[in-house]
Formats: sequence, C-alpha cells, structure tokens
Amino acid sequence: MTILDLPAPVAPTTMHVRTRPGLPASVRLVTTRTSTLVVGAAPWEQARCLAALPEFSGPAVYALAGSGGRIGKTGDLGQRFRDHRRSPPMARIDEAFVIASPGFTSDTITAVEAVLTQAARKTGVMPIVGAELAMPVLDPVEDCDLLRWLGEMPPLLLAAGCRLFEPDYEPMPERLGDAEDDRPPTIGSGAVRQGWEEAFPADLLHRPATAHYRLERDDLRAEAAVHDCWTVLKSGSLLTAETETWDQAGVAEKRRRLRERGLLAPAGRVLRLVRDIALPSLTNAGRLVLGTNHPATVWRAL
Repeated sequence: MTILDLPAPVAPTTMHVRTRPGLPASVRLVTTRTSTLVVGAAPWEQARCLAALPEFSGPAVYALAGSGGRIGKTGDLGQRFRDHRRSPPMARIDEAFVIASPGFTSDTITAVEAVLTQAARKTGVMPIVGAELAMPVLDPVEDCDLLRWLGEMPPLLLAAGCRLFEPDYEPMPERLGDAEDDRPPTIGSGAVRQGWEEAFPADLLHRPATAHYRLERDDLRAEAAVHDCWTVLKSGSLLTAETETWDQAGVAEKRRRLRERGLLAPAGRVLRLVRDIALPSLTNAGRLVLGTNHPATVWRAL
C-alpha cells in the first residue's frame, strides 16, 4: 500500500503490537523503533479505552470502519468518540484506529486527515463519509517530518488491522451465524459446516498426516489439529473472555453456547476449553479464540 508517493521508499522495519495491563486484549498499540508514531486499534465497543491512553491525549487522527469509513482529526479523542456515539457518522461502526505522535500539531492532523481521506476514497474498499477535503501542498523541506510520518503510516496501520487503504480487501458482510458455505475453501474446512461437533474420528489427533498448529497472543494460547476436512481445537486452549466481538455475532453466540454446555470454563482473565471440539475451519478456530476476524495465518505450524 502506498498512501503518498515519496522520493524514496521507507526501509522495512519490525512492528511491535502490544496490549496494556487492565485493558481488553483486543485493545492494541502498534509501534516501531524507527518512528515516533503510535497507532491504536480497538473494537468500537472498546474505543473509549484508546481515548484514555496518554499516547492519544493530544492531536490525533482517527479512522472508523463499519458500514462505511470515516477519517477525522481531533485534539480531544474522548470527546470526539462520545460525539460519534451520540450521533454516529454511519449506520454501523465496527472498528476504531487512532494515529498520534508527540510531534503532531493542529496543522499536522489537518494534513494527515486530508491525505488519508483521499487515499481511502481512491482505494474504494468502502464508502467514505464526510466532506471533500482540500489536499495540502507539501514542501519537501518545510514538511519533511510530515512526509516521513506519511511514509511510516501504511505498515503501522496494516499491523493494526486497518484495511481502509488496501484495494484488495473486502470487508466481511454481516453474519448471524458462522457457516462458511459462501466462502472459498479454507484450511481444514468441510467436515463441520457451522457451530461445532464434539464427535470426530477418534484417532485424528494422532494420525501421521495430521498437521498441528499453535496460536499465541497475549494471554491467549491455543492448539489445533487439521487433517483433510477436519479441524479440531484442542482441550486446554485459552480463549478470550470478552463478552462481545466486533466482526461476527456468530462468534459471540458460539462462545455463549459453549459456556452453557460447560465446554468453556473461566480461567482468570481468559476461558479454558475443557474438551476437544471440531470446528468449520482453522480460520474459524482463530476467530473463536481471539474473538475477532483473523485469517488462518495467525496460526503457526508446529
């Protein structure tokens, strides 16, 4: 993704995705050692947690994604998010992303808002609400800090999960269930169409051809086994205890039913799976563990 054509490409760097003690695991901060920028990401239900962080106490640019996209600037993130809750800019808001740096000024966020708004409209991932903004005329010398930040933003935003600027990304439609009938085949898909199954081939976990995977993120730990069309999430896996998810109502409903059946037990800040269960796919297993929409690449093959 390229938001702005720069004289020279920004060198590759390592992204650091972190959480904060006491906050939900879905509230994330993305940084890199080579930039003063910090990008915050959270489900809209938890966006107020971002506004309370010191990193976003000054001038910031934010992006909202849901039924459409909205990019804005603010010097008071908490107040702006409260305004958007009282008067939503679009029918549905799923995610919030915030960009800030100690060097940001009111002029900086005005320019960044315009550049990102134009970039999001150009890629056309989803309709962008809001008025047309005049693009700033940037000087390579006077605006060198701004130009550097604009070059550093794309990988940080992608690491945060923001896809507004990726033309190949299509947001997932709203679903009440988690059936995968309309999706292309995914790893370990086919044996279970929706929900979960407690019965599957007895020797599946021990077959030589069975592939084993591990997912690790903050306090969450999970292991899965895949053989042909079967995906099994293993007993002992630690799942998010969040009561709401931001991308699929079916994920939250499945976790509720698993708890009712006694298959998910509280384990401190997380939930522990107490027996092996078969799921629609490895991607679906990742959503169940994390409570968010992630591809199968969150799993590491063992």
